Amino acid sequence: MNTNKKIWITGLSVAGLLLAGSIVYGMRKRKRDKKAVSFFGELERQISPATTGITESDAFDIYYWQKAPKQVGKSIIRLTDDAAKANAKKIYDAWGWWDDDEDQVYGVFRSLKDKVQVSQVAYWYYKAHEINLIDDIRSRMSQSEVAKVMEIVGPKQQYRIA
Repeated sequence: MNTNKKIWITGLSVAGLLLAGSIVYGMRKRKRDKKAVSFFGELERQISPATTGITESDAFDIYYWQKAPKQVGKSIIRLTDDAAKANAKKIYDAWGWWDDDEDQVYGVFRSLKDKVQVSQVAYWYYKAHEINLIDDIRSRMSQSEVAKVMEIVGPKQQYRIA
């Protein structure tokens, strides 16, 4: 066999091994980071429970949409289950293995009318993917991107009466 062909085959083999190794390393790192985010999020809640932000917002409480009508004593406007599931899927589909579509995530939150609807989406996100939406957002987005989510969700009404 020609020496140039041997060099090319060796080079491509090494490049393939490096690519496969980096993919495996990235997947392990992402899994470890998800666990770390969950741990530090819970630690943050224990250390400073009075802090506001994404972890303390009613909007991301997966049961807020069920508690709100009881607290208000009236019927409230909420999404249909199918609409909430579709929005949860849009957020999940925005996460890419290489790059995330933050604009799609922001768009979903902009389309929701109040914190009850955000809570519904968080609930169905958890049901479908067995990870809390808060934890997934915090593990996949930078602090500035999380702040932008909070800028969108924060001013929304708690609920709307039907």
